[in-house]
Amino acid sequence: MQNFSEQSGSCLSNILDNLDCTDLLHSLDGGVLLLDAQCRIIFCNRWFSRHTGLKEASMLGKTLPELYPEQLPLPLQDALETGCRQRMGRILSYQLHKRLLPLQRRTPRGELQPLHQSILIKPLSQSELTLVQCLDITNAVKREQHLRAGERILKLERTVLELIATGDALDNVLNEICNTVEQLIPHAPSAIMLLDDERELLHIKSAPSLPSAFMQREPGLNINTAATTCTRAVQTRALAITADIHQDDSWQPRREMAQRLQMAACWAQPIIAAFDEVIGVFACYPQTPHSPNEFERQLLQRMAHLAAIAMERHRRVERIRFLAMHDPLTGLPNRSLLNEHLGRNLRRAHREGNQFALMFIDLDGFKQINDQHGHDAGDDLLSVLGSRMTEQLRGTDTCARIGGDEFVVMLETVHSVDSATQVAEKILSCLSAPVQRGQQQLKVSASIGIAIYPDDGTSADALLTGADDAMYQAKAKGKNCWYRFN
Repeated sequence: MQNFSEQSGSCLSNILDNLDCTDLLHSLDGGVLLLDAQCRIIFCNRWFSRHTGLKEASMLGKTLPELYPEQLPLPLQDALETGCRQRMGRILSYQLHKRLLPLQRRTPRGELQPLHQSILIKPLSQSELTLVQCLDITNAVKREQHLRAGERILKLERTVLELIATGDALDNVLNEICNTVEQLIPHAPSAIMLLDDERELLHIKSAPSLPSAFMQREPGLNINTAATTCTRAVQTRALAITADIHQDDSWQPRREMAQRLQMAACWAQPIIAAFDEVIGVFACYPQTPHSPNEFERQLLQRMAHLAAIAMERHRRVERIRFLAMHDPLTGLPNRSLLNEHLGRNLRRAHREGNQFALMFIDLDGFKQINDQHGHDAGDDLLSVLGSRMTEQLRGTDTCARIGGDEFVVMLETVHSVDSATQVAEKILSCLSAPVQRGQQQLKVSASIGIAIYPDDGTSADALLTGADDAMYQAKAKGKNCWYRFN
């Protein structure tokens, strides 16, 4: 850039020293000013007029500090003074001086943007004039900025991938993805929304920079009925852009909230996981109305891809954990998960002074079902009865299959022994009701043993052993009944 500027300045110097070339100067793709010994402008080409918005006549006879009071950086003012009065040339580059002349240029979309520049100040030989040549290096600066931003993206991507690879919590990973975008697109809070299991509602999963009011106001967006930028991204499977929220009718119901939260635009990139499945949206809310440039589009796409990777890994880990902790036939918790829930409930009951109940359940007559109708019929029966028992319980209770036709129910809290026996009666009733399987009618009953914490034991082993012993007492009484451990 420096060699080019020096050559251009030398060429212009020779031309100005020997020729009247006003038309040529006006046609140059760069700014040209001629200053006298007092730094006053005596010539201004059309390029300067076009990029300053000032008419040539209004610039002549004035100095640049007079045209732009308190806007010129001191290095530029010093260079102008040195060039005009001391006849010393100077080059001021964007790399050293980020802000020089307050010039603007219009983009292909018609938007005004700051013009990055390199300025050559060269006294002309055999005269008292000084040449000021301004070159537009905006494109070169933007290429350099994009290159550096790309390097930052790669670095931040590595950070996110390390979190994913080391098994960090999903919330932490998604928050880090949002933070990454907010570092590279300042003043643009981000959010990650995920579809629910029914694939109808978008729920906010991560929005670290948005206030809780936003989370509460957006409990779920119906992708079939809510016409928003985010739902449009899901439906079209492509980047959806609202360049100005206050001019978009689809934002009318949420415009007041957007204004309060300083949201001026919304860009929504669909999150597409394995098997080409849309699982959510990465949304960005800039505080100034505009559309994303190419760099911002690529950033949204890459961060949405990272979110998809994080979600896929989370799904697989959760699936593996589910398989490890649940009975494959009934889908009920297995012995491992029962022990986990029981241990947690023991600690809470000890801390809070609560009672809870443990029931050991064994089916009566199940062996005959297998012998008469086959193991497939027995499996179907276990699956139905497992669902029936779960329906009798609260969401905080646990029903586990621990093997064969044996189940354990844990009632998280009970106010009295009667509370536990009432649930036992409901379980006996639902288990003894016939199960229709095609033309077959399958019928069993159950024997239930009950142990109460802390009266019948204060450890997991003591309670399980007590409930098991009580179950055998119920069988000895004639089956299809419950018995309290004594």
